[in-house]
Amino acid sequence: MEHIMSSPPHEIPLPPPGQDETGGIEESPHPNGFHHQQSTSLDQGLAQSPRQEDPSTRYTPPVQTAPPISRPASGLSNPAHQAYNDYRQSSGEPSSNGRNHVVIKVGMVGDAQIGKTSLMVKYVEGSWDEDYIQTLGVNFMEKTISIRNTEITFSIWDLGGQREFVNMLPLVCNDAVAILFMFDLTRKSTLNSIKEWYRQGRGFNKTAIPILVGTKYDHFVNFPPQDQEEISNQVRAQRGGALR
Repeated sequence: MEHIMSSPPHEIPLPPPGQDETGGIEESPHPNGFHHQQSTSLDQGLAQSPRQEDPSTRYTPPVQTAPPISRPASGLSNPAHQAYNDYRQSSGEPSSNGRNHVVIKVGMVGDAQIGKTSLMVKYVEGSWDEDYIQTLGVNFMEKTISIRNTEITFSIWDLGGQREFVNMLPLVCNDAVAILFMFDLTRKSTLNSIKEWYRQGRGFNKTAIPILVGTKYDHFVNFPPQDQEEISNQVRAQRGGALR
């Protein structure tokens, strides 16, 4: 929630008679442990002539309001945070050209080094990089397509597979229409992890459509037939068990 802070009107005090005209600086402890210096010095001419204050000449500064404070969610850069705010506010609204605009958030979760980011980049940019792209925290990309009189923006959120990033899982799963639970077809251990990813992801979003996605099929097809069948049976078991 955004807070607007306002400072009440305050008066400029006059020094009491007999006070040192040069004033002084004293330190006052602050509750947070820091010390802030307070200046009690005033203009010399003002200090030399104490007088009864006329209320009609009292200076009251205008009330100042601080700008709204918006703190980006942990793990997101400012552009990603702004895009997330746009996503929350714009879905279903007409665009500037009069067409309907729908934003669909899609989450991607799974173990590290299974190709989540590569798949996202391939879909959004059409490019493919053979090198491993490590995700530190959360990656975010968008792609807009047009269907009849509607613009559909896919807002894709990719979570790094390392366990230290699991605390960012709510950023990826909250408000998602679909969650891709991904694994590497050439590594059985990544398929075995799907059950835990599913349990945690569904804990944050029980209405998203769960989709099981196997990556690196181009390597999988070169496996011996018996290995392909074994992995395929495990995938069917996951679909019938964890993803229901």
